[in-house]
Parts: sequence; C-alpha cells; structure tokens
Amino acid sequence: MKFYNIIIILFLFSIKIKSQDTIKVNANLSPAQLAEQDYNNGIEALKRNDFESAVNMFNNSLASNPSFDKALANRAVAYTQLKNYNLALLDINRAITLNTYNPEFYFNKSLIFFSQQLLDSQSVALENCLKINPAHPEACYYKGMLHYEFKEFDKAIEYYTKAINSKPNYVYAYNDRGSAKREKSDYTGAIADYEKALTIDNSLFFILNNLGSAYRLNKNYSKAIETYSKALQKKPSYLIALSNRGAAHFENNNLKAAQEDFEAVLKQDPKNAYAYNNLASIAIKNKDYKKAKEMASRSIEFDPKNGPAFYNRGIARQMLREEEGCCSDWKKALDLGVNDAKMFINATCLD
Repeated sequence: MKFYNIIIILFLFSIKIKSQDTIKVNANLSPAQLAEQDYNNGIEALKRNDFESAVNMFNNSLASNPSFDKALANRAVAYTQLKNYNLALLDINRAITLNTYNPEFYFNKSLIFFSQQLLDSQSVALENCLKINPAHPEACYYKGMLHYEFKEFDKAIEYYTKAINSKPNYVYAYNDRGSAKREKSDYTGAIADYEKALTIDNSLFFILNNLGSAYRLNKNYSKAIETYSKALQKKPSYLIALSNRGAAHFENNNLKAAQEDFEAVLKQDPKNAYAYNNLASIAIKNKDYKKAKEMASRSIEFDPKNGPAFYNRGIARQMLREEEGCCSDWKKALDLGVNDAKMFINATCLD
C-alpha cells in the first residue's frame, strides 16, 4: 500500500502599514543634502516595513534631486511591496538608465518580476545582474530557485553553490541546495547541507522538517522522527512536521503512533484532507475497511481532487464488495494522476 503525503515549505512575510513620521527639515540644507536626508528617512521606513511612508520620503528626495538613482531604485522596492508593479518598473528602469552598471538595480528589477511570478523576465534581469557581478550571492540564489522550479536540479545546485561561495553563511542557499540534492536522491548530500544550515541558524524549524524528510527518504526513521519532533518543539503548531512525523511512523510500521499524529493534525485543522486520507491508509493496513472508506470519503469531501483518497476508497470498497464503486473511484484516481490505480482497473474493472 502506498502512503501519500505532501511536504510544503512556505516563506511568509508580514507587512505593517504605519502612519507617516513627522520629519523636521532644516531650511539651511542644500537640495542635495535635503535629498540625502529624505532618502535616509525612506530607507529607515523600508526597514520598518512602512512602505507608504517610504514612498513619501523617496518622493521628497526626488523632488530635491530628480536624478537620484538610489532613491528611484528604493522607491521601486517600496512600490513592489505595495504591489504597485507598474510604478515599480517605471522607477527601476529609470534608475538603470541613470546608472547602467549597478548590479543591485537589476536584482531589484528581478524581484519585481518574482513578485508577479513572471519567471522568464525575472531570469533575464538576474542574468543582467550576474553579467556585472557574477558573484552576486542573492542573484545566484534566486537563479538557483528558478532552475529548481523548472526541475533543473543540477543547475540549481550549481547556482546555490555559487551563492554559498560568495556568502559562506547563506543559510537559505544551504537549505535549498539540500532540497535540490534530495530531489536527485542524494540523501547524504542533502543531510549534510541541512545540518550545515542548522549550524548557522538552528531556529529555522522548516529546515528541521526538511532534514527529517531527508532522513525518512533514506529510511532512517528513528532520526527522521527525532528531527521532526525537534521542529515541533520549536513550533508546536507546525502541522507539516506533525504530518511528516506521522508518515515516518507509518513507514516504520508503527501504526498506533502514526494514527496519533494524524489525529493530532485534525484537532488543529479539522478539514485537513491529507490527514483523513492518511488515516484511511492506516485503516486499510489494519483491515478496517469500513473506517478506511469513511476516512477517504471525508478526505474527498474536503478536497475533491485528492487522487490518493479516491485510490484508497477504491481499495476499501473492493474489500467491502462494492465492485461498481471501487471501479469508479480508481478511474477517478487515475484521472487525477494516481497511476497505480491502473493496475486495479485492469485487474478488476470490465469496461
């Protein structure tokens, strides 16, 4: 019986909009000095995630010095965070016109496209940045992300390595290079990268989750369970690690511990379709086909496109002698990408 689960890593950031600070201006300052003062205030506002105030400060700076390229580039950053991408592009393009050889401007331009998931345009901007500074660590990292997105894992590893060579403590590059190695079934290399990332910053619970998954894929279930548990100690509400620990218990044939973890997921997220389907898998192993059918049905209720749940419900229905129902479920599972359902269809279903 196959056990299905999904590992998802999300990177989130919080944006807080605050009221504009009151700035006292010294009337004796020259226009260039005023521009610099407002620019510095804009940078401080960016650091506070106060993007509207940052735009206002950069507006003031550019009123004093319309050719202030860094004010344009950083106003583009503020506009990007405010999702005003058209104005962001106008600003960054003007900054590039004023200073064609600043790699940061091209990198900032790539982030505007990244925010809109315009991957081809993002790639071009990153390449322009790297033409000027081939060792730009962030550009190398984001280039690696693009190759990872397109499942070009060797190229992803190459660029993550360049990022690390330029910035030896680049924790995210180590983490993502580990994930690329994991995709290539290089579990030893993946484990080494995740462990290195944790020596740089051991507070990042998602890296512990990734490390646990590398151990699990390497069938070192005791280390996987230990590592998932460490992730949960850092963030008890981290349902991905809880679900993955349940998966490790399941694959290690500790069905009782697996069930406890998946039930704990449902206590925090009662509509978690994957937890219901995982409980269906456990019920099938325990030959409790009535419960398996019930759990798989609940999974489908919350996610009608959950192919593995149709697959499991088909097995439960077959064992309950619901021949027509099991065939329709397996056909639906196959339509949703569960290729193993084809074997059951060929063996059981007449049409």
